[in-house]
Amino acid sequence: MKWRSGSILALVLTILFCCVTGAGQQRDSGLDAALNKFPGYHLLALQERDSDARAYIVQHFGKSNPSVVRGDFDGDGHPDYALILKDNKSGKTRLVALLCPAQDQCRSVYDLDVTTDAGSIYIRPIPVGTLVSQTEAIDSKNQAAPLKLTSPGIRLKYFGQAEVVLYWNKKLKKIQEIQTED
Repeated sequence: MKWRSGSILALVLTILFCCVTGAGQQRDSGLDAALNKFPGYHLLALQERDSDARAYIVQHFGKSNPSVVRGDFDGDGHPDYALILKDNKSGKTRLVALLCPAQDQCRSVYDLDVTTDAGSIYIRPIPVGTLVSQTEAIDSKNQAAPLKLTSPGIRLKYFGQAEVVLYWNKKLKKIQEIQTED
């Protein structure tokens, strides 16, 4: 009886390991498909950031990649990506958001040159339902009311400086920005 329960446990653990490994491969292939849209670019690496930003990222985010956010930004049920990419030759760095309605069919819907701030930026996901509002430091007579995200957003943080939230505007069918910190 002990042999059978040990065998069953080993079988269950093997199946669980295969499922977890398979899910990881699926996620990597989606990211690879998104990266393939930008030949000559690589994800901005941790060591390419300045020392203060690097130390903060290591302390607060562990092993998660500060240059990748994965989420269903447009609410179509398919994973989308936000990436911080650096050109292998020129060093130009950009933040891109890609909608991926099906694997290998990603299209860029947002592209921001962040070259001058590349050493101090990182991105993080923002969950559905988060309330975001424009910083009061921006002088605007028509300041919009706080916005509750209906799909995951992207937090672009300029370490020690500012923060911008990117979100999918369903009405306008595009990524929009709200500066939330200065």
